[in-house]
Amino acid sequence: MRGFQIQMAAAVCLVLLLLNGCINQAEQVTAAPAFRPHSENASVFLNALKTARVAVYPSIVRTFEGTSYSVQSQQQIVSILNQERITTALAQTGTLAPGEQGSDIQRDLFQSDMDAIAGQLKDRKSDAQYSLVMEFLVARGVGGIHCYIFDRHGENAFSFLLNAHHKLLADANLVAADSSEASRAKLMEKATMVGVTALIRQINNPEDQHSSKQKEYSIASHKVSASESKVERIFVVARIQEQLNYVFMHSFKHSLASAFESNGVDAIVKVAPRESDSLAKYANEIDAFSPDATMYIDLDPLYRSHRDGHEAIVGTDFAVKLINRATGDLEWIANGKVDYIADQFFKHSGYSAHEGIRKEFAWTTTAAVVRAFTADVNGQKSAAIYIVTEDRQRHGQRTD
Repeated sequence: MRGFQIQMAAAVCLVLLLLNGCINQAEQVTAAPAFRPHSENASVFLNALKTARVAVYPSIVRTFEGTSYSVQSQQQIVSILNQERITTALAQTGTLAPGEQGSDIQRDLFQSDMDAIAGQLKDRKSDAQYSLVMEFLVARGVGGIHCYIFDRHGENAFSFLLNAHHKLLADANLVAADSSEASRAKLMEKATMVGVTALIRQINNPEDQHSSKQKEYSIASHKVSASESKVERIFVVARIQEQLNYVFMHSFKHSLASAFESNGVDAIVKVAPRESDSLAKYANEIDAFSPDATMYIDLDPLYRSHRDGHEAIVGTDFAVKLINRATGDLEWIANGKVDYIADQFFKHSGYSAHEGIRKEFAWTTTAAVVRAFTADVNGQKSAAIYIVTEDRQRHGQRTD
């Protein structure tokens, strides 16, 4: 009975993910081939790829019924990468199990599966320099594709995801003609081609996305629309996980508003619970303010574990999208994390971020978002945004 309940819960999560995260948002489409989170190993991967060996595992197929594996998809990937002389691809025996399907948010599932697969690779020996596995989220059609690429240490090298936000996937019409095995096989063949095409396009043009790696944060961003109009008025809704309510929420709200204003953008910032229907809640206020764009920021705490098992919040994990109010189109997306507290903070068992540190989490998250937005969307260098209490006091920036 418990196994049945778990299977049903996973099926419900996949339904919600495909409906909320993939299929029903196709009206907001980007020409970017995929969304690739920042990886400090990407440049090494690209430079080594031509002469490297890449072990390709059987593809992961998530459906309502559970998880299966496709050797046909694996062989197709190997064949294309070798025929196109992208790299030396080798079919790897054995499978890699994804993580628990406990979220209806595609980004969370992507990260969970990346962590689960990375953990398995660290225990496996291979002559290849890199490992690759594709994952497909399948209902009647394929609503999402994940491509995981790791170096021999199990570190992310060039992983990415696609969904119906991406023109490449949306135009492919990845829907099975019927429920027959032949139709499902044809669907997987088309989906695999989409995934490999997205990979090759990014290899050939890795600068489709902007990425920044600072000491305190990393962020990958992409300007979706070709509009050159600057955003001068913006309404921001930040959806914050409950664990960040203490101190962080207040400091983030006010620092974000002031950072936008210091860059010549009139801003209203609202905060809401992570799972809230914020669009409906603030619809009247958005109409009254009449912004050029609305920005939605989803914020989760970033945890690290001490060697004794103690876990603490050390920063934030965030995803941002900017919607043009006049057209309703997706204009800009970003994804990143603030890993503010380095490993040395975990020399002391029982550590937890005090009030001042949580404020600095907030200010650093503000800096990551506003600096990238100002450069990508408004085409200008951001005004200074300070992230340490003393510096903010010295330069007249809020510290509450």
